[in-house]
Amino acid sequence: MPGLVRRLAGLAYELTPQVFAILAFLAGGLMLISAVTPEFDDRLRRLTGVVSPVLIDLSHFVASIAAFLLILLSAGLWRRRRGAYWAALAVLALGAVFSVLKGLDWGEARDLMIVAALLAPCRSAFNRRSRLSEPLRPSWLLLLIAVVAAMLWLGFFAYRDVTYSDELWWRFLTDRQASGFLRAGLMLAILTVVVAGRSLLGSPGAHSHGPASAEDIRRAQAALAQADRATPEAWLAMLGDKAILFSPSGRSFLAYRVRGRRWIAMGEPAGLRSERLPLLWAFAEMADSYGGAAVFYSVGEDILGDLATMGLAVRKVGETAVIDAHNFSTEGKGKQNLRTAVNRAEREGASFEVLPPGSAGPIIDELRAVSDAWLAMHEGAEKAFSLGRFDPDYLDLTPLAVVREEERIVAFANLLIAPDEAAVDLMRHRPDAPHGVMDYLFIRCAQWAKAEGLARFDLGMAPLAGLEDRRLAPVFARVGALVFEEGGALYGFQGLRSYKGKFGPEWRSRFIAAPVSTPLPLALLDVALLTSGGWLGMLGLRKG
Repeated sequence: MPGLVRRLAGLAYELTPQVFAILAFLAGGLMLISAVTPEFDDRLRRLTGVVSPVLIDLSHFVASIAAFLLILLSAGLWRRRRGAYWAALAVLALGAVFSVLKGLDWGEARDLMIVAALLAPCRSAFNRRSRLSEPLRPSWLLLLIAVVAAMLWLGFFAYRDVTYSDELWWRFLTDRQASGFLRAGLMLAILTVVVAGRSLLGSPGAHSHGPASAEDIRRAQAALAQADRATPEAWLAMLGDKAILFSPSGRSFLAYRVRGRRWIAMGEPAGLRSERLPLLWAFAEMADSYGGAAVFYSVGEDILGDLATMGLAVRKVGETAVIDAHNFSTEGKGKQNLRTAVNRAEREGASFEVLPPGSAGPIIDELRAVSDAWLAMHEGAEKAFSLGRFDPDYLDLTPLAVVREEERIVAFANLLIAPDEAAVDLMRHRPDAPHGVMDYLFIRCAQWAKAEGLARFDLGMAPLAGLEDRRLAPVFARVGALVFEEGGALYGFQGLRSYKGKFGPEWRSRFIAAPVSTPLPLALLDVALLTSGGWLGMLGLRKG
């Protein structure tokens, strides 16, 4: 029985911040109602005998602002912010003082002081560091907007018999305090717009969680070299365009970017399998501490159990083409097209070679010429985040598959190596390369992976592939299936999947996961914007 009592007491203690958040919200709402309704005339007559009308009107204005701040602080109390605790105590005390000064509202002042007295001993329950840049979550923002809108409606209803004139903005204690309501209402409307804009457009933590340092990249590379669980996408952390979160041991890491309220992890944690779930939780808690939401993009089926344990919503976003390297062959009736591609390329003088890591430096000018010609041919810009880009330091970290024609490099790709698996990343070729040069490159890469003893060779993802347009399917999947089937002019989704399908791969699903309160279509849009470098890049308006 004592153990049960202790557990119940502990549960009650855990709920303390939420209880006081509700009380602060209700207290702020009560003060707003008081601010927009006329005070009793006898109270004002008694008060004006000892306090100047200007101070009374100023107290009315400040009490309205205090009410707004209490509603705003309730979100911080809910999230256990230390700063919100201290600020709420101060605002409650000031609110009580100004409730008396604006109209001898002793009952309101008493209620505010009771809430403050109950809150004061609970300091230890508010154990999270405050973040001044933290925006309101959508639910709190909607509540704030609803309360202020209701306050304005109630005020205009209460003063519906007062004839409006410009002089109302400058009068004091006339027209049953209608002028005070107008000034307070205008200020609260402005504050609400500012808070809403900041919450919708802000990126909490983006500046303090920017690109990884060179030391972080070296640590991540060392962790990847010793990893017992990693996907080839883990190498994208070395691009230097993401922040990196390490486990306490430093042997596991996760790469991510912050966009708006969404903290988007690229792929799965790499390192020790035993540290995977703790690292996922650490990332989600870090995003939450900034008022953000953790999003995990391009994760495989193997990690879905951990994501479900975290209570995240999961949706399929495409399929990746994975070749069984052990059994890959160009022999057999069904592989005639692969044999033809190899024979034709080599008849035209093509040769294939995989260069070890560290080989990019001496040939970087040749590689850059190929890359520039490829970008010019596609009238596109370099990608980022979920794809590799042409960067000499990045290319120098991985093996390079090159195709030469008479000693001239005409195509190349960098290869991302993970335990028992390899993947192709950055792929570029000259417009005058032998016909079918990329087919030749992929076939030889798969054969190289087989010779190296790797189990799988990943040709990359086909976005939106495998989504079902069925009546009972989620709207996310149905819209994605429609874009996949009809969006050829935008991206060529079906063509990409058909092209990779010629190599006989196994199609493996890729997913996006986020808290249930996070709109997954917006999270996927954020991924597209990060990958394309913003709206101009995604719409094809930014070249080079």
